Amino acid sequence: MAKPEDTVNLIIGKDLRIRFKSLCVQLETDMSSAARELLAQWCDEQEKKLADQKKQK
Repeated sequence: MAKPEDTVNLIIGKDLRIRFKSLCVQLETDMSSAARELLAQWCDEQEKKLADQKKQK
């Protein structure tokens, strides 16, 4: 049975990881929430691009 939330492992550079973690602490945001928002935004953008490409064909 699928869980409502799952774990995703990412490989990113040390500098980006430190920046991300530091900003989350400064903004009092947990890293999972920030990553969820970023991934959702990216998915929305990519779906829109794909839909636009299909319209042009």
